[in-house]
Amino acid sequence: MWNNPDALNRLSSLIILATLLFAVWIGGRALLEAAFPFRQINVLGANHADTRFEARKLTDKLSGGFFSMNLHRVHADFEKLPWVRQAQIRRLWPGRLVIELTEHQAAAAWNDRATLNTHGDIFPVLPWTGLPRIYAPEGMQHELARRYGEFAELVRPIDAQVEQIVVSARLSWRIRLTGGISIELGRDKLNERLARFALFYPQALAAVGPIQRVDMRYPNGFAGEPQHPIPRKPDPRQTPSA
Repeated sequence: MWNNPDALNRLSSLIILATLLFAVWIGGRALLEAAFPFRQINVLGANHADTRFEARKLTDKLSGGFFSMNLHRVHADFEKLPWVRQAQIRRLWPGRLVIELTEHQAAAAWNDRATLNTHGDIFPVLPWTGLPRIYAPEGMQHELARRYGEFAELVRPIDAQVEQIVVSARLSWRIRLTGGISIELGRDKLNERLARFALFYPQALAAVGPIQRVDMRYPNGFAGEPQHPIPRKPDPRQTPSA
């Protein structure tokens, strides 16, 4: 080719044409950004202070106009924020950008290192005091979110709330309710056992007072340990030794 003048001329023409097209593209983009900038940027749904702070930092760094801004990158950057579950980006003619955020709704602390939302997703926010605690093997978060909702409904009739759920490595379940009641549920029939506890707990409470520990792994009943065991009356037939 290097010895072919016609081929060299065609190559030179192509290079010049490509350079001109690139220059036109750069110039056209600059004109579009100048002619159609975003004059208003609205961030909706940022309810947490951390989200508002990080959203302001991101909006300050946005570049490009109505036609040239990379909305895919904007979308990805906002969905990386710790509290943000979903982001929607919309352009409204002639110069408005709307960023609508849906934040996570915290349900419980996950293994004391992150937070579980109501959809069973883990998001990287350190849990705070007052959240229910969940300790379980990794990968069970969706089942735990579902079970937590089911357990909460089952104990509602006795005015109790679920404070803690612990799932062992052998997948044995234990929960703790408000008032400090610890309930062993075992590995199967979890809802059935908890429903049986809620049904008979008022009778047990009336008979022996507050209960601190319950084992529901019995087929037709349960074993309970009162918070304050009733003292045994001394046997009058026995006399204290000297």
